[in-house]
Amino acid sequence: MTAGVVQLIGYLDYGKKTLADKIKPNSASWGIWAFAAILESVSYIFLTKDWVKNILPVACTISAVVFFLIVLKKGKLSKPSHFELFIVVVDIVILLIWFFTLSPAIANILFVISAVISFIPMMYHTYLNPNNENALPWIIWTLAYFLMSISVVMRWEKWEDFIYPAVFVLLHAVIAYLALDIRSKKSI
Repeated sequence: MTAGVVQLIGYLDYGKKTLADKIKPNSASWGIWAFAAILESVSYIFLTKDWVKNILPVACTISAVVFFLIVLKKGKLSKPSHFELFIVVVDIVILLIWFFTLSPAIANILFVISAVISFIPMMYHTYLNPNNENALPWIIWTLAYFLMSISVVMRWEKWEDFIYPAVFVLLHAVIAYLALDIRSKKSI
């Protein structure tokens, strides 16, 4: 439960900074991430069938959808890039694979791979301009996924349950690190 609460705290901080114009998220990217969060969560729920392990994915999904709606209300809808449209097509193909294989494990692993690919542009843009992101929410989300990883280990059933939280710890930690902009602080 702590992981879910920590996840919500990260979204509250990110939302507050967005509303204060300290962060300018791309609505197309967040729309795609909200869609992906729904798919990842549903596949993870079917994979684990464990309500404790599913608290964070459900909190993430609700938060991502609400955040996307806030971004839409606050600004204009960004046009999705070709890369973002590619990610949507990949996620739809994964849905079809899930339908035909009836394997939530395969679907979840593929959705996690899709998430890794979808993070690449943000990592690149945050590397180029660390001021586009604020490290604190990403640190909080890293902590949330770390706590979820601990829950999965404590309630160990199968290795597939661990892939989602472990990969998301790494993804969020990379963005947090890049947003800290260690490079410019070395001169201080």
